[in-house]
Amino acid sequence: MENGYSLYDALIVVAIGGLVATLFMVIWGVAQRRWKTPFRVGDEMRHARVEVVEWAGGEGMVSADGELWRATSPDPIKPGDTVEVARVDGLTLEVRRKH
Repeated sequence: MENGYSLYDALIVVAIGGLVATLFMVIWGVAQRRWKTPFRVGDEMRHARVEVVEWAGGEGMVSADGELWRATSPDPIKPGDTVEVARVDGLTLEVRRKH
């Protein structure tokens, strides 16, 4: 090459750049996994104890680990009650009084 660099030098720079980028992505992924709050949904939510925040009729909002969820229940419940998740239907929790 005319500028004093060989093809070998260019390949080394590209390889080192690739290694640095890969290392950065691995460190970023580990950091995201470590600091991210686990998101529970589906079967992992079953039997969780949640607090009723708002309620009217057979539906309302409950708080589970600081997250607000839409909920339904056949049981008579009121705000402030602690109930158990019986079933998850999409993003709606079916809750019941703990018997």
